[in-house]
Amino acid sequence: MQRTARGRYETSLDDPDFTVDDEGGRWAGFFLGDEEYGPAVFPMEVTANYRFPLHYHKTHYMSIILRGSLKVGTKWYKPGDIRLQEKGSIYGPEEAGPDGCFMLNIFADRRGFTPSLLGEPEDAPPIHVEPHILLSKVWNALVTASEDEVAAPATST
Repeated sequence: MQRTARGRYETSLDDPDFTVDDEGGRWAGFFLGDEEYGPAVFPMEVTANYRFPLHYHKTHYMSIILRGSLKVGTKWYKPGDIRLQEKGSIYGPEEAGPDGCFMLNIFADRRGFTPSLLGEPEDAPPIHVEPHILLSKVWNALVTASEDEVAAPATST
């Protein structure tokens, strides 16, 4: 992941800077805005042995399958398929296909990205994740300002 221009970052699905979990899956967190409740995007790759039980999220979200396949319940999803899941709706179990699955998960409220398992206490503390990229600045407020300079209000003398 790299910052390529003022206000722009670029990465790829195969970026070596993604976090690798204990099962060999890879993911990154991109927070859109610095509000505690702002949206988040998580590109996520799971291996062929990935399995996850019935669960739900405390926010609306959508998942786009980019590579491989993923079975959710009894339905298989393949590249180009999009799933939208309402906040609190239970789904699963999930199972990756023989080539694993690379998906792009978009959460309306980053506080709800953590999956909640059935029977888990409602007030379970959320998992804290530091984003790989946080988009928070407002650019072009003052075209001539340097990259890290904050535009000061004009004053008359």
